[in-house]
Amino acid sequence: MEHTECDADRPDLVDLQANQVRWPRPAYDRSDEPHFVFILTSPYTGSTTIAKYLATSPNIGLLRENGEGQKLVPGIHRNWDANAKLDGESIRSTWLNRYQQINSSGGLEIIVEKSPPNMLRIDTLRSLFRRTTCLVNNRDPVAFCSSTFYRNTPNAGQLNEADRLQLLQKMALTWVRHSIILKDYLSDQSVLTCSYEKFCESPESLEMTFEKATGEAINPDKDPLLKIKDYLPFGIENKNMVQVSRFSEIEIEIIVKTLLPYSNLTSFFGYAPESWLSATN
Repeated sequence: MEHTECDADRPDLVDLQANQVRWPRPAYDRSDEPHFVFILTSPYTGSTTIAKYLATSPNIGLLRENGEGQKLVPGIHRNWDANAKLDGESIRSTWLNRYQQINSSGGLEIIVEKSPPNMLRIDTLRSLFRRTTCLVNNRDPVAFCSSTFYRNTPNAGQLNEADRLQLLQKMALTWVRHSIILKDYLSDQSVLTCSYEKFCESPESLEMTFEKATGEAINPDKDPLLKIKDYLPFGIENKNMVQVSRFSEIEIEIIVKTLLPYSNLTSFFGYAPESWLSATN
């Protein structure tokens, strides 16, 4: 019987097709490029709220609704490998193609991009675009642990105490790892900083920081209702107390104990994790 060759018989072709899916290269206009503002941030630090607030300004856009363009390029989506090989032209072409789609009517001058793994490869990303600015964002580590735990642990109520505490230790150390990276970037004086807490206290201060960093005037809504994830639309409000109050005293204690050797790091970002021990009593 005659054998008809198919794609599965051509490993080279299969690999090529898989690579094209992983690293797409759509067409784009090379002359049409926005100012990219990279918010370097861990997940669960309020960065979606920050990005969506900024995007209420008529001249600011997001590549995706949550402000994370990483999903448009499967090769970098949730890729936390600092040594991963990147296809820069794929990232550039995909993001600029998307920008040009959402800017078909004109008016967008700035794209805010806040995919968390960007912190591992920001130098490469900045080299791909003509105009870039970086803004480092962080959040109280105990509130970070709560937000991370309850968003990623659907069976939280069924876990025994030992398993819960072990997970919380890991999450506290994740905050440490990411914050060390973020602190290193702040040694570059051109990189400015914000925090979830300061943003909630005064969104206008973020607006001023943003304009100072980019040299671009912006005009975000003064009292926006923002739709974040699966929550109902809400105004800008510091949710740290609500998050941390979900923890027991022993859970807060294990987070504080885990962070204690890194007190220089927590204080660098203006946080005192031990203050939650009295605040929640």
